[in-house]
Amino acid sequence: MMLSMMISVRRQPGNDIDVYLSPLIDDLRLLWDEGIEVFDAHEKANFNLRAMLFCTVNDFPAYGNLSGYSVKGHHACPICEEKTSYHHQLKHGRKTCYIGHRRFLKHNHPYRRLKKAFNGCQEDRTTPPPLTGEEVYNRVCQVDITYGKTLKHSGVKNIWKKKSIFFELPYWSKLDVRHCIDVMHVEKNVCNSIIGTLLNIKGKTKDGINARKDLVEIGVRLELQPQPHGKRTYLPPACHTLSKFEKISFCGCLRGFKVPQGYSSNIKSLVSMEDLKLMGLKSHDCHVLMQDLLPVPIRGILPKNVRQYVSIIFYMFANYLFHQLILLLTLIFTMQVYK
Repeated sequence: MMLSMMISVRRQPGNDIDVYLSPLIDDLRLLWDEGIEVFDAHEKANFNLRAMLFCTVNDFPAYGNLSGYSVKGHHACPICEEKTSYHHQLKHGRKTCYIGHRRFLKHNHPYRRLKKAFNGCQEDRTTPPPLTGEEVYNRVCQVDITYGKTLKHSGVKNIWKKKSIFFELPYWSKLDVRHCIDVMHVEKNVCNSIIGTLLNIKGKTKDGINARKDLVEIGVRLELQPQPHGKRTYLPPACHTLSKFEKISFCGCLRGFKVPQGYSSNIKSLVSMEDLKLMGLKSHDCHVLMQDLLPVPIRGILPKNVRQYVSIIFYMFANYLFHQLILLLTLIFTMQVYK
């Protein structure tokens, strides 16, 4: 049985979600401790049914609200905690870089020995052991918090903000996996980023002026650094940069797709030929685009090496190879494969 809940964006409860969940926790404890008598139609007899909460499935911000962990900053990974591999803060993009993911590769993997393609150093560190439920409970059992939006919390900085109400369940600390990331949320974000970058959509592209300045700051891809021309700044084209004709070809190909009833939204209604962009994409639409449709329009407009890596990303999302995908994305962008 799956219990679904939607949280309003503007008035989301944040850490106070535990107050809302307390009746559910009471019912779950009752189902675990005492159970409920139900009728088995096959055996034609009553039996005592017990139930447990297997895990939660949510996006990453909700992960922080439910687990009580601060999913921002230098220690944003709830699994690695203080061993999170962060590099530095991007000056212009104002983002934290997490590019130490070679430690998750096998010990004899050739990428571990590469220097120039990454940060100039070999990677000798091993994979950090994930925190168990008992270890998490020991970290949060003494965290003091007062619920309420108008009340201020203590000024003590701690990456664990509260003890999650789920720890009131007697079995919660024994579970190896307590919170799961919904791959559809990640898939939608990646799809929007890829389309926004290819079509150079304002506010959606990841290849803007700030990204180019950060490349200069880090010291990689110097041939793409911004070039001032009077009052304007010229951005040299990258290998994924599309001309206006190629953008028209890309959008025209998507606009011509026809899908069966109920397969997805009408793709034609999502494509704007005037603005050369896609609008109103839902999570399932992004899944259909990455699984079946996007490899077709990029086949004739992107270079072979770029097209291959983008197609690999589409394939992994279509088959929900999520952990392998995160590692691949990190290796792609840090090794500058598009060069």
